[in-house]
Amino acid sequence: MHPLVLMLSTSFLLLAGSATAQTISEARMRAANMARMQAELLNGGVKKYSPANCMHQGGGGACMVSDTAKGFRFRFLGGAPGWVAKRQPATLETEVLVSPDGRSLRVEYNGPIRTKSKS
Repeated sequence: MHPLVLMLSTSFLLLAGSATAQTISEARMRAANMARMQAELLNGGVKKYSPANCMHQGGGGACMVSDTAKGFRFRFLGGAPGWVAKRQPATLETEVLVSPDGRSLRVEYNGPIRTKSKS
């Protein structure tokens, strides 16, 4: 195979691969950013609070727990800046529901970490 054809084929595969990886909607990206920024604001700003790493991933990563007609629901832990890197326990939990268009939100919980009930 000619080197130019090989190079073009590789470039096409890289572009095609990155295009399929971009399946997160603009609304979900906006929703995750809003949820993260609201938690930061509620908990004293970025000098006092840092959300779980998943809230820094595209679309909220694993912190997004549901995507329904009601909107995007994010549930995540947080704590003092550096808590994850220092392997310290989280101190706060936040749950936010962001509208389907990613433009408005309702904080459903922001406080101490809730314990899961055994059912």
